[in-house]
Amino acid sequence: MVKVMIKRQIKENTEVKVHDSLVDHRAAAMRRPGYISGETLVNTANPHEILVISTWLSLEHWKRWQASKQRKELTGSLRPLVAEEEVSIYYIAAREG
Repeated sequence: MVKVMIKRQIKENTEVKVHDSLVDHRAAAMRRPGYISGETLVNTANPHEILVISTWLSLEHWKRWQASKQRKELTGSLRPLVAEEEVSIYYIAAREG
């Protein structure tokens, strides 16, 4: 499994539009093979910093969603509302021993 973390700095006065867009993103991702779960977090010290964490069965499942036409269209409508974006992908470490 992998966890995909997307940290975004959103522009002022875009909170409602960003939230609506992220709901659309999650609804579409939920229908994709390999999607397990997701959550959206807002930084308590900076309400313009949003972290989306999604869990996928594998890196390949995430990459298929990332490359999909549907996600590209959704992300394209979100892009004007975002000042910065950083994507990090982590795998879930297996316990040794």
